[in-house]
This record gives sequence, C-alpha cells and structure tokens, in this order.
Amino acid sequence: MLAVFAAVCLMAGASRMVPAAWQLQPFGDVLRVREALSMFVFAPAIGVLFWLIVRCVGKGSTSVVVQVLMVLAIYFIACGMGMHDSFNRMRAVYPKRMLPPDVWRTMVYFDDQLGHWVFFGGFVLGTWVVGIQQVLTPLEKNMGWRWTCGFVLICMALLWVMLTNLWDEYPNTLVDICVIVLAAFVPLIVHLAFNRRVGLLRLPLLLVIYPACFGSVAGTLIRWRLQGKI
Repeated sequence: MLAVFAAVCLMAGASRMVPAAWQLQPFGDVLRVREALSMFVFAPAIGVLFWLIVRCVGKGSTSVVVQVLMVLAIYFIACGMGMHDSFNRMRAVYPKRMLPPDVWRTMVYFDDQLGHWVFFGGFVLGTWVVGIQQVLTPLEKNMGWRWTCGFVLICMALLWVMLTNLWDEYPNTLVDICVIVLAAFVPLIVHLAFNRRVGLLRLPLLLVIYPACFGSVAGTLIRWRLQGKI
C-alpha cells in the first residue's frame, strides 16, 4: 500500500515537473490534462491511500480522534492541491499586465499563500497522524531484509519528489523547509518520549518519514550552499 502511495507521489511529481506532451492538452477552459490529473486523480488517490495506511498501521482499529484528524488532513491536502493548481495555471495564462492589480493579487494569494499553506497544513497533520500512530502501534518484531529494502526504496522515491520540489524554488521554499522539519520532528519527539527502545525496523512508516523529511531538508541546503545561494 505504501508502495502504491509512493508511486502516486512520483507520478504526481513527474506530472508537475516534467509533464508529457499529452498532459499539456486542453481539458476545459484554461485547464490542461495536467491540472485535471492533479485535482481529480492524484489528490483523491493520495487521500484514500492516507486513510488506508492509517487503518493498516492501527491494525484495523483507530480511535475516533485519529479518524477525524485523518479526514481533516485528507481534506486540506485535496483542497490545497485544487486551489494551487488551478490558480497557478491561471497566472500562467493571464500575465500580470493583462489583469487589474486587485485580480492579480487575489490570484497570487490563492496560489502561493492560501492554496500552498492549506496543502502543507494537510501534509503536516497527516505526517503527525501516521507517524504517531506508528509509534503507538509498532510491529511485533523487526522486518526482514526484503521488507526493509522495500521501505528504503519507497523512502528514496519520496525523497526525490521532495528534493525536486524544494531545491529549484529558492528562496520561496525556505519556510517550507522549516515546516517539513516540524512535520517529522513531532513524531520523533513522541517516539523518543514513549517508545525510544523500539527501533525503525519495527516502525516502517518512520523508516520512510525520517529520512525523507530530514534528508530532503539536508539535501536542499547542501545544494543551495554549493550553488552559493546561502
């Protein structure tokens, strides 16, 4: 299931960064197939997979609080993706010089501020929910090497998606980096406080979350340093 989630994230990332020719075909009004896929395929798929992963980690029994928080995380992710992609496309089609200043300012707000941070709010909340749920319900024994390698590969896929979305957007993603650290830091604190003797081989989701989040931040900062940006 987590492998499917990673595959969906990879496809969503590839669609955003290097869309194929068919994804640039018109879908409706100014929207292209690329934006339609993001809003109507990738966002719902990520939401459903998030829900199933939490259910799986909770061994089929999750509290009402966890379920409510998961629904909220899914909503924020999907809502943020919908706002960001649609208004980002409108800004590309209608240059600033063609629009009244108030209209352009509103489009920038929905794209770079509201849509962006609603999505990140869902990302952070979802990471907290799945991470803490994993800490509280670890595996009964360590994973074998095949499963471990599988989760490492999933982690590498997510790490690549996060890196490619962070390092080319300097300095806009400086605050994003802080948010990603916060997303992984809370499960880490809970891990150290309540289950520090349990290693990552019994916490497969954290084997993905820790390296993907902290690795994407470290990799981005290193790249920016080598480029002389910081």
